[in-house]
Amino acid sequence: MRLAEWIKPERVSLDIRARTWIDAIREVAELLREAPEIDDFSAFLEELLTIQGSGQLWFDSEVGFPHARSGHVRNLVLAAGRSSEGIVIQDVQPVVKLVFVIGVPKQFHTEYLIAVGALARVVHEAPSRARLLRVKDPAEFVSLIAAGEQKV
Repeated sequence: MRLAEWIKPERVSLDIRARTWIDAIREVAELLREAPEIDDFSAFLEELLTIQGSGQLWFDSEVGFPHARSGHVRNLVLAAGRSSEGIVIQDVQPVVKLVFVIGVPKQFHTEYLIAVGALARVVHEAPSRARLLRVKDPAEFVSLIAAGEQKV
């Protein structure tokens, strides 16, 4: 499966308002509230916030990947948010401007690693991140992710 199959324009917000990491996770996760891949959104969100609040952070070069393997998720699901000002996670790290919330069924070990690895490769390079930070609409954002995945 390809990233473009998991990330859809209606699950991309190009102007998240949150200023804290937890609020950013919550705001981006809300894009998944009606996702058919999630059986119980409230329970999923609670798990996601608990995991991320426990200090298990994964971020790199202006990009954060809050994620949870959950029994409340039936199929891998992904939402993305962009903050023009950035979100401070830790004082010694760069601010996060791109947030990708990922929900994965507990049994999806391989698919999870493939999806996260592909997404990390796409956003790892500064030119790719810069393009994602400049796009004007969610469909273009998704297209850039898909195009970036083809290059890596």
